[in-house]
Amino acid sequence: MIRILMQKTVRHQAVEILTRVSQSDAFAGDLLDACLEKQSLSRTADGRLLTHLVYGVLRMRGRLDWILARLYRGNYTKMEENIKNVLRTGLYQLQFSDRLPAFAVVDEAVKIAKRVHSQAGGLVNAVLRSYLRSPDPWSFPNEDENPAEFIAAFHSHPLWMVEEWLNVFGRMETTALCAANNELPPLTARSNTLKSGRRELMEKLTGEDFQAEETGWSPDGIRLSSSPLPVQKTLFFAEGLLRLQDEASQLIAYLVNPQKGQKILDVCAGSGGKTTQLAALMKNEGQLVALDRDAEKLAQLQKDASRMGVSIIKTARVDLEHPLSAQYQNVFDTVLVDAPCSGTGTLRRNPEIKWRLKPNDIKLYADLQPSILKNAAAAVSKKGFLVYCTCSLFSQENDGVVRRFLADFPHFQLLPPDSPVVQDLTDSRGFFRTYPHRHGVDGFFGAVFRRRI
Repeated sequence: MIRILMQKTVRHQAVEILTRVSQSDAFAGDLLDACLEKQSLSRTADGRLLTHLVYGVLRMRGRLDWILARLYRGNYTKMEENIKNVLRTGLYQLQFSDRLPAFAVVDEAVKIAKRVHSQAGGLVNAVLRSYLRSPDPWSFPNEDENPAEFIAAFHSHPLWMVEEWLNVFGRMETTALCAANNELPPLTARSNTLKSGRRELMEKLTGEDFQAEETGWSPDGIRLSSSPLPVQKTLFFAEGLLRLQDEASQLIAYLVNPQKGQKILDVCAGSGGKTTQLAALMKNEGQLVALDRDAEKLAQLQKDASRMGVSIIKTARVDLEHPLSAQYQNVFDTVLVDAPCSGTGTLRRNPEIKWRLKPNDIKLYADLQPSILKNAAAAVSKKGFLVYCTCSLFSQENDGVVRRFLADFPHFQLLPPDSPVVQDLTDSRGFFRTYPHRHGVDGFFGAVFRRRI
């Protein structure tokens, strides 16, 4: 009986996950998946509520903090993170969710606060009741006089990030981008064409009560708007007929445009979403080498390749911050560099990134990426291709890296992508670009080079 009384509520668990995200490099998705699996909450109302609260607070944290800082009489920036997350979770429900009556939201938040910190209950009660007494006690910055501050507060993004985008996109498009980043992303799968065509797979999915439609950009993509159970727990997944993968990510393989029988190198392969798609486009014929410095990711890649029936992938643990050994140099038809980056094109899926990044992090990535690209270029054979991509929306990591590379390596030339699949997403300079607010997919950048000699 005591154990039942002490069991943590869904809202308390949301606060704990949010605090772990704030205080570590953990991603909310990984923590949520572990929690849902451990407590058998997947596809339950409690599981949906937990997911809604965690991602909702992360997406709207900037707006919540703007309001809370004006309701709290002390220095909000110095408040303990776990108490902030109690307040954020409570205010998020009062602002964006009507599942519980307001008095019940406050009562629950006070109970959580007391368990988080013995003396925090009164503070949480006072702040949230102050909000209820005057639901609009603050004023956001004037949109015309201070567009950066308004967008940052109202659309919940760090000010420095908004200022950077305003210089590139202007006010209207920056507003649209930030608003899109706060939307729920679609659940998108890639059909494994080694085992099933997209139309055939969609017929199987709809026959099992999935609501599925073709993606507009990727020839392999399927958007799942409703599903009776998690995709990873289906027979379709176990048999390797599909893989969860954002539509923009699926397009990178078409940017590479591999051919059957070629020798391809993927130097930052990670867990292999793009690698296994390259193998499918190669009809599982040729040589596909996947490198990464993370042994666990390579193990997951090998597991996924086996599940999807891919046999041409060979993996090796290699850190591209260092020059490649002789066995990899001057031998590959095409080399893909999916470079480590800020991940700002994936804020819909990973909203914690925007609170974790600092302005100097962009410079650190922009300094690292040319080194990786330089080392990868050594693997390209004569007349071969080098493809560089990121899921960043910052020019320092994209156009800037390309400029530096071409200046240092004049024997490479920039070419427009050859595949018709990505031509409508290629700008006048030959760069592949996708944006959440323009295309409804994650934000990606890509450039294709060819070695002249």
